Amino acid sequence: MTSSPTSAAPSRPSDRWSAIGLLIATGIFFGAMFPLGKAAEKAGVAAMPWTLSMLLGGGLLLAALTAARGQKIPVSRQHIHYYTIAGFLTMGLPYFILFTVMPHLGVGLSSVVYTLPPILTLTFAALLGLEKPGARRVLGIGLGFLGAAMIVSQRSSLPSSDMHIWMMLAFLIPTSVAAGNIFRTRYWPTGSAPLPLSAGTMLSGAVWTILSILALGRTGDVVTLAQAPGLALVQAALNAAQFLMFMRLQKTAGPVYVSQMGYVGTATGLVSGALVFGETYSPWVWAASITIAVGVLVVNSSRRS
Repeated sequence: MTSSPTSAAPSRPSDRWSAIGLLIATGIFFGAMFPLGKAAEKAGVAAMPWTLSMLLGGGLLLAALTAARGQKIPVSRQHIHYYTIAGFLTMGLPYFILFTVMPHLGVGLSSVVYTLPPILTLTFAALLGLEKPGARRVLGIGLGFLGAAMIVSQRSSLPSSDMHIWMMLAFLIPTSVAAGNIFRTRYWPTGSAPLPLSAGTMLSGAVWTILSILALGRTGDVVTLAQAPGLALVQAALNAAQFLMFMRLQKTAGPVYVSQMGYVGTATGLVSGALVFGETYSPWVWAASITIAVGVLVVNSSRRS
């Protein structure tokens, strides 16, 4: 097993700009998931079948691309272990929670939690001895957690008080994503290319979703996909492209750097929520989001501190 750098961004100017461009593109593709998911929910598609369609459809597209390039998805014991855990932490659990809370929170608030994975990823890396953050980065981590606490501690900051429990549940998403970032980097199988690993991981996420549907006895909900088949195809294609770019970026820049795509995704979610679905957010939510963003800037302002 081998690992990518835990937080080192590309050093050469050309590599840095290439990584930034890939990061922005990945974030935009990822951010499109929020309005598409909301549109599917409005069309009558249940949360878990929608999750299944984007993971199974995206995984099959990546598998087809893998085969078209003359590659195979590795199925050694090491790779199966990698797919199983990475698929659960990166996709199965967070996407299930996301599409469960989105009908209650809306697009914007659901996307806000994706500002936290970089800070949580750095925290986990430090706890595992993969990072030794200096004073500035510790301050940034503190600001990030403060912003999160600002959102969940003030029921009045949310459009309605019954959203509080859903907001707390939503914060499990960045925790799972951050754990997945660390796992994928630390246990990236030696010599494995991003494309077949992306396919295997996404298909694993689909298997986890199928198991959840069976365990909860919600197989009948799968027929709701017929309410929005075009949206499901678009989401699957975007999800496949997004995750492939995500894995390429992680291999070259590390888990902390790649997790910053959440900022672009959050911005996309907030803007689309306001412009497309007419959602409104209290000044407290905006202040909390800015606090998290400042924490992120502090974390990344001194990568050597």
